[in-house]
Amino acid sequence: HRVAWKTCAPPKALSYRQKHHTHNGVDFSRTRPIHACSAVPEGLRGCRPCHQQRAAPRPQSRRDSRKVSRNGKYKDAPPFPFVPGYEVAGTVECFGEEAEAAGAPYGVGDRVLAFTMFGGYAEYAIAPLEGVLPLPDDWTFEMGASIPVQFATAWHCLFETGALRKSSRVLLHAAAGGVGQAAIQLCRSAGCEVVIGTCGSPQKMELIGEKGVTHPINYRTEDYAARVQEMFPEGIDVILNSLGGDTIKKDLALLRPGGRVVAFGAAQLSGAPWYSLIGKVISMLTVNAIDLLMTSSAICGVNMKRIGDSRPDLLKHDLESVMALFNKGDLTTHVSLSLPWEEVGEAQRKMEQRETTGKVVLVIGEAAHKETASEAEEGAAEEAG
Repeated sequence: HRVAWKTCAPPKALSYRQKHHTHNGVDFSRTRPIHACSAVPEGLRGCRPCHQQRAAPRPQSRRDSRKVSRNGKYKDAPPFPFVPGYEVAGTVECFGEEAEAAGAPYGVGDRVLAFTMFGGYAEYAIAPLEGVLPLPDDWTFEMGASIPVQFATAWHCLFETGALRKSSRVLLHAAAGGVGQAAIQLCRSAGCEVVIGTCGSPQKMELIGEKGVTHPINYRTEDYAARVQEMFPEGIDVILNSLGGDTIKKDLALLRPGGRVVAFGAAQLSGAPWYSLIGKVISMLTVNAIDLLMTSSAICGVNMKRIGDSRPDLLKHDLESVMALFNKGDLTTHVSLSLPWEEVGEAQRKMEQRETTGKVVLVIGEAAHKETASEAEEGAAEEAG
């Protein structure tokens, strides 16, 4: 049930690419205006996203996969031009034949959240069956759109790759971002007593402390590696690293035997002149496997798109595990900013200038108007009552 192509164009400000393909007489290679939509191809699940999610997973690290994709530096992005967007929330429009045969705990018209593997910036998006889950009745679409990527990534990094246990000591880089805040909650839910988090301002230090970080570190004012070694000279068990560059070797030196660095980004390699990156790239390329063997430590990479494409069963497990904790009340989501669909450029600017924490959500105008009208009607009914 993998995504092959999309059925609707995003705003004109975002360029995109449709694969040259026809289905039932419909040419999917043709550019369409924003409000147009064509038939959904068979074998795929169509989800009409009332809310398009725009993420700021690591606002303080200058790295965001959408930014890197736009700059042409994200290897897994489709060729330019293409439709960005990894996650949405909305209502089910239709089922592809294979998805319908497989069965699902929801039907046409039901509210869902979805992991889309690109193509989410559109009025209609297509998602694999394993990447779609029902949206709880008391959740808004904004809440649903803020869940799939960050929480699934945090869960996978900590539990599937990091082998997190209750006794684990954890270091989280970019702890005030989307993945960081999700990881903080997951660590606290698992009972971890030591959660170290790095960030770049006093305000973010306060934020991550409130979320559950036991040892906040401002990387702008002190050497995080020296500080961690001072506090825990015997070492750390799990480190989530979205920075890459020379921080990989620094993190490996902080591990105790059996520890793991889980790398899921390379913020240090984004947005800087190429000549300033040479040392950081060399540092990443010269990790010594013999040292890892002798210290019984590891570095593991995580790419959730590859997981979704090749191991949809594992993606489904990640999402279901996260939603189970939400249903228990162990997790909450933080949407820091909700903007109209037309302000996608402003959303990009705010994220790239590190003006946000948590998630930024784009709301499609039609859906926003409907929700506003619905809320107004409910308010009027309450006053009349």
